[in-house]
Amino acid sequence: MRNYEKRSFFTTLVLFFIPLFLLSSVVLYMYHQEEIEEMEKNILYEMKDYSYDFKGDDFSLDIVEENKFKQVFTIYHDNGGLYAYFEIPSKGPYLLKIIFDEKKYQKLYKQMLKKIFEVGIIIFFLILLISIGFSFYSLRPMKQALYLLEDFLKDLIHDLNTPATSILLNARLLRKKGDFEEINRIELSAKSIASLYKNLELINPISLEKNETVDLEKLTEQKIVILQKMYPTIVFKKKAFSKVIKSNKNALDRILDNLLTNACKYNKKNGYVSIELIDNKIIIEDNGIGIKNTQKVFHRYYKENDNGMGIGLNIVQQLCDILNITIKIRSTLGIGTSIELSFSE
Repeated sequence: MRNYEKRSFFTTLVLFFIPLFLLSSVVLYMYHQEEIEEMEKNILYEMKDYSYDFKGDDFSLDIVEENKFKQVFTIYHDNGGLYAYFEIPSKGPYLLKIIFDEKKYQKLYKQMLKKIFEVGIIIFFLILLISIGFSFYSLRPMKQALYLLEDFLKDLIHDLNTPATSILLNARLLRKKGDFEEINRIELSAKSIASLYKNLELINPISLEKNETVDLEKLTEQKIVILQKMYPTIVFKKKAFSKVIKSNKNALDRILDNLLTNACKYNKKNGYVSIELIDNKIIIEDNGIGIKNTQKVFHRYYKENDNGMGIGLNIVQQLCDILNITIKIRSTLGIGTSIELSFSE
């Protein structure tokens, strides 16, 4: 299950489960109150039977004076337990007080509470199973729609690759006949299309082979050469470093391409992009326009202006997760952005 499917599944599960759980809790509470009333009613009738023959060890009795506050055949509570008043057959202003010990009452109450708790556990698991079933069921239409969209994207990616490759090849053939500025522009535009194609190709990565030897300095230098042509007013500050790691070259190419392209695209005129390696970290800094919300910037389709599709940094994060690369971003509006990539050993 993919990340967005997991989020949808758990959101639906929580939204369906919580109201049912709260409703069941109210019902159980009402059932609890009814059980207490039924238990005390049974005790009251047992007290009445006891008042006839005084047989049994469950009750104790006392004789008290009658007054208007003492209603017969009614349960009362105090620290000593439950008690009720009953009329005495003989004449006189007295009532028979029959007492049910608090310890005995608590024992009965705990037995009743255990039964309710067992019923509650059964109801809880039933609600959970129903909620899980409903969440899977509600997820099906979305999954089907997304799979159709992904199939469409795969076809689009395939169709996009052919003309982009053709444009690049023809641009190189034209260059042999003469080096014109227009050819450079065509070639750079074709490379931009190819970069978009590569992003779409990795829009939903699941697993990647990490057994290739990748020279990070060489890979970074290749990106800078291309981007320098596309953004001639940007100054690139690269501190020489040597770092070779075992990873996936295509995925690292996508990560660096997206990060460096964004650093150029959202920069100021005559701005700079700095690339530096410190220990096992690559730090990319720029003095561009900055990012408003660094928490949302990795969300798919999130963008803070009309440029782009909002998928580049989402792909970067997914690739970093798969390759065990920790990515951190700090940004201040109008000052610039710093992105740190930490490679695990």
